[in-house]
Amino acid sequence: MKVIYLHRDLIFDVKEFTILLLGVIFVTLIADSVQSIYADHILEDGKGIFKDQDHQNFAKTTDSNSKYQIHLQVEIRNAQGQLISIAETGHGSYIPEGISDLLFYEKLGKKEIVTIDNIKYEKAQYVDSPMKEDEVDYVSIWALMICGEIYGHGHKCVSVFQAGTAVGLVTQTDVVTNQWTILRDLD
Repeated sequence: MKVIYLHRDLIFDVKEFTILLLGVIFVTLIADSVQSIYADHILEDGKGIFKDQDHQNFAKTTDSNSKYQIHLQVEIRNAQGQLISIAETGHGSYIPEGISDLLFYEKLGKKEIVTIDNIKYEKAQYVDSPMKEDEVDYVSIWALMICGEIYGHGHKCVSVFQAGTAVGLVTQTDVVTNQWTILRDLD
């Protein structure tokens, strides 16, 4: 039997010490994982990426303290290339946490600095063509998403930026082109 001397007043058997150490590690891991999930839902300001397991927190671009502005133009053409509809909006929503900055800087390509009404913005322009899975659908909410493993939520696709337009009828053969312009406030 080996004896470990931690301090002259504390003498532990190796087996007892190992059990104690594993217990501390186990409790620390559990506390850390619970804290991370909790932190995702409720941060210091009461906001996080998620309100609960299935719903996200969004900030509106119309809020006076919004750091993003969104403009979206949606073009729908049939399989022959004929224009069916165009819808636009100058409003939208975004997740007010760092995931919006991640998508903005990592996925939206080249940025340029613009000044509008004496406010400096970083401007990103992005074009996407969402895939249509159903035969016919009425669509009015469009989103830029990030998909991946989100701790505490499993594999999810998260709508980071979204905008609503007039309802458009989209069939499986239609081609949808979304032209996003997103401004990030630099002030």
